[in-house]
Amino acid sequence: MHWTAPRILAEQLHAPAEPLGLLLRAEAEAPAALVAAGAARALLDLPAVPSRSPSPAWLAPHQVPAFERLSALLARHGGALLADAVGLGKSYVALAVAAARAEPFALVVPAVLIRQWHDLLLRLHLEAPVITHESLSLSTIRLSDHPTIRLWVVDEAHRFRNPDTLRHRALATLVVGARVLLVTATPVHNRLGDLYHLFRVFLRDHALAGLGVPSLRRAARGELPAETTSAVAARFVVARSRAEARRYAPGEVHLAFPDRAPGRIIRAPSMPEDALPAIVARVRRLTAAVGAAPLFRLTLLRRLASSLPAFRATLDRYQAFLDLTRRAAEERRALSPREFQRLFPREESGDLQLALFPLLLEPGPAEVTQADGSLVAELRDLAANAVDPKPDALSALLAEGGSGKTIVFTESRATARHLQRSLGRRFRVAALWGEHGWLGATPAPRAEVLRVFAPAAQGAAAPPPALHADILVATDLLSEGLNLQDAARVVHYDLPWSPARLAQRVGRIDRLGSPHAVVETATFLPAESLEQALALEARLAAKAQAATLAGAAEMETARGDRDPAVGLDWTDRLQRLVRPEAAAAVGQGGGGFAAAVAGESDETLLVVRTGAAVEALIVDEAGARADPVRATACLEHAAASPLPTRPLDRVALAAAIARAAPLIRARLAAIADARWRAADRDRLGRRLIPWVIAEAHRAARRREQGRLAALDALVVRLSAGMTAGEELLLEGLLERRAPLTIAALLAWHERLPPVEEPVAAPEAELVAALQMVAGRP
Repeated sequence: MHWTAPRILAEQLHAPAEPLGLLLRAEAEAPAALVAAGAARALLDLPAVPSRSPSPAWLAPHQVPAFERLSALLARHGGALLADAVGLGKSYVALAVAAARAEPFALVVPAVLIRQWHDLLLRLHLEAPVITHESLSLSTIRLSDHPTIRLWVVDEAHRFRNPDTLRHRALATLVVGARVLLVTATPVHNRLGDLYHLFRVFLRDHALAGLGVPSLRRAARGELPAETTSAVAARFVVARSRAEARRYAPGEVHLAFPDRAPGRIIRAPSMPEDALPAIVARVRRLTAAVGAAPLFRLTLLRRLASSLPAFRATLDRYQAFLDLTRRAAEERRALSPREFQRLFPREESGDLQLALFPLLLEPGPAEVTQADGSLVAELRDLAANAVDPKPDALSALLAEGGSGKTIVFTESRATARHLQRSLGRRFRVAALWGEHGWLGATPAPRAEVLRVFAPAAQGAAAPPPALHADILVATDLLSEGLNLQDAARVVHYDLPWSPARLAQRVGRIDRLGSPHAVVETATFLPAESLEQALALEARLAAKAQAATLAGAAEMETARGDRDPAVGLDWTDRLQRLVRPEAAAAVGQGGGGFAAAVAGESDETLLVVRTGAAVEALIVDEAGARADPVRATACLEHAAASPLPTRPLDRVALAAAIARAAPLIRARLAAIADARWRAADRDRLGRRLIPWVIAEAHRAARRREQGRLAALDALVVRLSAGMTAGEELLLEGLLERRAPLTIAALLAWHERLPPVEEPVAAPEAELVAALQMVAGRP
């Protein structure tokens, strides 16, 4: 019999219903707990093989997971943000991470904290150079000064959230080519974009395209959905509240947190209430400074809520602004940065300076009306002879006793001086503002004031009785980083611009190792008529919501409560699911592992790797969406599910993959677009690419293989996007007077660390799948 080989005709072939289904396949079933553990490890970017580097013995139980995850983030992404709540020992965690890397590291800290960091380095037997934020602001530190540093630990990193400041620009260029560990309990002061400006210090602009953030710059400007940017931000942030820290089992290092007494609210006007309406009405009529006028009016009202001396001082400053602006207008020019600095010195204005700077320095002369000058004169007359009853209310609170030492915080130097004089008649008062310190009425160095007021926290001997101080009056420059646990009460004499400042203030006393069983806060609010004009609490609540969306473990409220950021703790919850045995079993090889468990509703969790990014997608009747919080809840449920689990429905799994396919394709397309900056054609690097490619063609014709390879690597760098520091270095190259040449561009490129060439065609891979089946098991 003659046998004919079978033939397959083209018309007999059938296209698969969903081509991605061939890539996203479940290799085999596995126990639900094992699938949950493997998925958690992949989502957290933890290494497949757990690190063998043990955590240092000085870490408390809640600090060990932070150490492990930060180490993994530094290895995988080159940077991370440690944002545990105030007082949880972030300094110890940061130094543990730095020491474990066994490579040169350096610290960037506020000048006021240098001694505290030096003492901690000495105690832990570590060595590292320490530079100050202030030196970066003065541009006195250069990359060439520290060529061997491989890791930069930046304390109080929220101070670098504004990319237009010299401080941010100096840090961004300083850390190029090194890893960066940012440390702050309050990463967000005003808006979610603060966080992405910090990320750009160590991440390339397109690095998160596979997670739905095609450009970090666009995310920083608020152009992307907050739900997406907040979920993605959590991947690079370790942020745990005190409540979460307490959930860890006790270890060799004892955790001692003080309890928090209910906060006290005291309503105290800074002048007779019947005089307030006339002042508020006139302040609201001020119109100079064009776009900045609302901020000026708000500042005047806030200073009025603080104290009469602060209000008078701000009126004087506003009059000086009017005079300078009038003179600049006569000269047909705008205010210069030097004039602005003289009007609003950094140490006095704080965050106000950052808000007003771009508005007041708009090109062109500003208009000044005669009406504003008349209004300022009227306001001065109204405030000249008024009496400030607010210090009496504070004296009454302090006279109650029973609360131990007290720190009184105010935003204004004028208010601090006012309180120093008024309280000094009845109490033993120390005071600090700027670089100036006082013990009673006697000037004293800052360090001596701190040792006298908080000797235990500062590691000093108790002062003689004649120097003893029970009350410390301070501006917000003292609210960051310092250990002042000798005190048991914080008084917010006025409310700050941001709830982050509230947390920083209370964090001076509500810390690990406090000797007090209970600490408390008291908040002074202005008269109701003035509070309505300010809407202080509403503003603080709105900013607190933005902060908890973004990267804060918990936020302090004006009424003395702590609000945990429940939407951010999913990464910490995932880390508790990680099991060592899951590393070798799940997510390795050509396909993912899957399991099915009983749940409250029918839904499927797909953990998908697109390019280098791993994302959790929830698929249900409404479609597919990235939802890490819901995904974490599903994985926790699977980890706790009893055996046996439900049988896997592969038909339903294929349907879920098909439903998620459009979203996965969009992620893959975003990665491809990001490589060539398709949606960002105006960026400098994108515009240089055709010029470099043309030179590469000429090198190819001349058969200059070495030059061709160098130009190819340069194109890869320009097309792959840059960190903020790399962009700044390129801008500096273009600002030179000499014309830009290919040789200069190549020299710039070769001075930078190598860039990993992106994959030409990013692929998708199923890491794990979990079916939740409604009904009883």
